[in-house]
Amino acid sequence: MVVVRTITILRNHSVVVELRITKTLVEPEIEMIKANATLTDGSILYVSEIMGEDWRDYSYHWQRNGTLIRRWDNAPHHKELPNFPHHVHDEDDVLPGDDVSLTDVLSFIETQLKRQN
Repeated sequence: MVVVRTITILRNHSVVVELRITKTLVEPEIEMIKANATLTDGSILYVSEIMGEDWRDYSYHWQRNGTLIRRWDNAPHHKELPNFPHHVHDEDDVLPGDDVSLTDVLSFIETQLKRQN
């Protein structure tokens, strides 16, 4: 489900103007998708989602001109932060994060893009 769900969300979101699927895997025990989406302001959102029966790894990396704007992920580092392993890389800072979905991330980005205009 993660592959179809992710593609559907990205294809239908108003801030996405181009979608590239770079890797997929659909097996009985695991699904994985890696994709990047060009957004309305020219920035890029790199999406990586891997899901098993009772676990999920994710990374949503938003950048402009090769420079990180923000990344949400649950890589198992930064054990000192509340809500470990969920955290956010915000330019040069690492902040506590929540377990976010692609929809959450796109909503955040949409709000930020509206503020810029």
